[in-house]
Amino acid sequence: MEAKNHHIMMFPWLAFGHMIPFFELSKRLAAKGMFVSYVSTPRNLQRLPPIPSSLAAKMELLELPMQPVEGLPENCEATMDIQKAQTPFLKKAHDMLAEPFEHLLQKAVPMPDLIIVDFAAYRILEVAAKYGVSTAFFSVYTASTLDYLGSPAELKDGKQRPGPECHAKPPDRMMRNTHVPDVSGVSSGQRLAKVVEESSFVLVRSCEVFEGKYLNLIRELYQKPVLPIGLLPPMTEESEQASTDSSWASTCKWLDGKEPKSVLFVGFGSEYKMALEEIHELAYSIELSRLN
Repeated sequence: MEAKNHHIMMFPWLAFGHMIPFFELSKRLAAKGMFVSYVSTPRNLQRLPPIPSSLAAKMELLELPMQPVEGLPENCEATMDIQKAQTPFLKKAHDMLAEPFEHLLQKAVPMPDLIIVDFAAYRILEVAAKYGVSTAFFSVYTASTLDYLGSPAELKDGKQRPGPECHAKPPDRMMRNTHVPDVSGVSSGQRLAKVVEESSFVLVRSCEVFEGKYLNLIRELYQKPVLPIGLLPPMTEESEQASTDSSWASTCKWLDGKEPKSVLFVGFGSEYKMALEEIHELAYSIELSRLN
């Protein structure tokens, strides 16, 4: 079957650090001729970047209504809208999207050939299985992070993997959130384990050059195909391929002209909110580094 005949449905977790990579993957699939349905809640869809006009015929945004959950403030549909302690209530609301998702799936014409889900969407997999639709897990986390978290069996049992193969140990708070059930009734680890076990294959936002040995370890841990799909830099309106974007090319040319270890990159993820004093201290520190 040719790519243009395929219908792919995307269902990311309710955080922009997940929704944006899912959106970038959607654009790349659409650029290959596939039709992509991107599913999320109304407010989140409104905050996404615009679909490039060249891909408008191959992409659609589908809304799912957010159900009220006690403990979750009104109009809070993503992690950027809430405090860290309220995340479990957002997960509970996320689980409740399974019912409207099933209604959406029933009306889909054509029925999707594949649903690509995030780590939290174990209930969406249950709906997909009911209608005989294949699923894949897309990890926005690095391969080394997945290695540290361990196999599905370890995730379900709540055992922390020693992980000497990995660069660094994640914070204890992260590990506690992974292994301890919250108000939704399940832990993040249990969610991830179920998604991995029931998906046909795994996509990782990484590449063999950076994480070859970690990707191979995931293949051993998961016992299923693991496909690195690259880092997904933004595709702009001016270009359908980030690698040919003039700004991207000029950035690479600028980097190629610098000595090794002479350029400083500073990043804080998609939702970090810096206080003014922190911005001033950061600027001062960068000046002190005397690096590009």
